[in-house]
Amino acid sequence: MNTDGTLNAVLLLIGYGYLGITSLIFCTQRKLQYFPDHHEYHLQKVDKYTHFTARASDGVILKGVYLPRVREGVFNTLTLLHLHGNAGNVYHRIPWATGIQRNFGCGVVLLDYRGFGGSMGAINEAGLVLDAIAGVDWITQNLSASEEIVLHLESIGSAVGLKALPKLGAQLRGCVIEGGLPSCIEIAQDLFPFFPVKFLMKDGWGETCYSAQENTRNIDVLSLHGALDQIVPLHFGRKLFHALGSSKKTMHVFPRGGHNDLSSQPGYIGALKAFYSTGTKTVVT
Repeated sequence: MNTDGTLNAVLLLIGYGYLGITSLIFCTQRKLQYFPDHHEYHLQKVDKYTHFTARASDGVILKGVYLPRVREGVFNTLTLLHLHGNAGNVYHRIPWATGIQRNFGCGVVLLDYRGFGGSMGAINEAGLVLDAIAGVDWITQNLSASEEIVLHLESIGSAVGLKALPKLGAQLRGCVIEGGLPSCIEIAQDLFPFFPVKFLMKDGWGETCYSAQENTRNIDVLSLHGALDQIVPLHFGRKLFHALGSSKKTMHVFPRGGHNDLSSQPGYIGALKAFYSTGTKTVVT
């Protein structure tokens, strides 16, 4: 038996297999990165919700849902723009939004990125940033001039919103980051350590920490993260927090929180109330 020949053949097969898997990951990467629900649902309580459309600067039509401010609410000058994570659509965030509205009286704008829900277009990094800008434009064009806007950024929405911040205008009061990440490259590399993720990813969101440093200098930021988060582990959330250029930033870690359950954790509502009420100090808990 030719041992060297057999070994070379095995190594060749392994090499071809590696290249094949790498090619498959490259070709299907957005399906591995984004999990949109394309359905639009008809909400029953039509008196409490308003469906709207917004147009991104490249012409893509976006769909969203608006929950109006409650006149007697304690924070009825605030409107939140919620930029969701990489899965589902705005309708999965309705329970969260109604809870926020009920507790604080603020308005909530839920916007579906392109390719999510009923929004047109194909998902891509540059487009999602345009969508965030379109969401703020819709608020400033359709609601009261006295609106104070707070971004609420969920998971990959942190990368979207932080990159879009320079284009969002003077009405922006603050930013809440929930389960935030420093880049998708780092998350993917953690999941696929044997592949050259940095060179494969089309939507790496590699400038997120730079955006966090440069674009948050004049706003208050609250970061919320679960200690048990397995999708964006806590050390990634801490890295993003430390990159923030804001001099008024707070990080609240929920000891039993995961990635998708922070709103049910003790202290969640209290952390938001404190942020909306009095601003923040540079603290990590």
